[in-house]
Amino acid sequence: MVTPLPPMDFGPYKSQLGTKKKDKVSCEGGIGFYTGEKNDTLINASIRVDSPESAGGFAALPSVMSGGFGNDIYSFKDNDTSWGFIADGGGGKDTVSFPKKSPLNPSVKIPDGDGYVNTVLISDRDVLVTYTDLKNEDGGRPIGIIFADPFGQQSQQSHKLEKVKFGKKEYSFKKFYRSLKKAAAASSDKDDASHHFSEASFEELGNAGVLNLDSFDDLSQLDSGAYLDIALFNNAQAI
Repeated sequence: MVTPLPPMDFGPYKSQLGTKKKDKVSCEGGIGFYTGEKNDTLINASIRVDSPESAGGFAALPSVMSGGFGNDIYSFKDNDTSWGFIADGGGGKDTVSFPKKSPLNPSVKIPDGDGYVNTVLISDRDVLVTYTDLKNEDGGRPIGIIFADPFGQQSQQSHKLEKVKFGKKEYSFKKFYRSLKKAAAASSDKDDASHHFSEASFEELGNAGVLNLDSFDDLSQLDSGAYLDIALFNNAQAI
């Protein structure tokens, strides 16, 4: 029997490995979960932290979610605090699932002034989608998801994400992304636009305060996509 190598950590996120069986895991904020083979379900359990200096008076501790080689489901059940970093790392037909009434749902109309969805293409590879809640006068982002290489541009499409689901409504990831870009274009001339679109690097997002990257010693791991290799390696070690 081959002894697996120790997993690699992604920045400050300590790695936790799954098994070669079907895993169903609650992915706590601050930890990287790599579930390996089979058709796994990874449930986001990011942590909301009181933070007076942050917009809205809170910050979120995301979880890193990587399902590996099966047909995996990434589940976000909470519209109150859902922050995650999805790096599939292995292929398969994968689905990201949200509540039907999630503000990220392109079919949901966000009332004027309630908040807005911001879609960012990062380093021409990754996609960040956040929701800013304006019902709180201080703002705040209760939802933020980074989809790592969702179009499968690196590693022979092993990181590609196939579907995004809201309740029973399904989109291909490409259609989901294009719908958000279209919504941003349609509301670009409004003072209280419900959708925005931009392009940036991880470093720029960190400098702007959109992402808290203070715990990363080397941001090149993010902008270069080296973390995708970490996902592939860790999933191969899951036993």
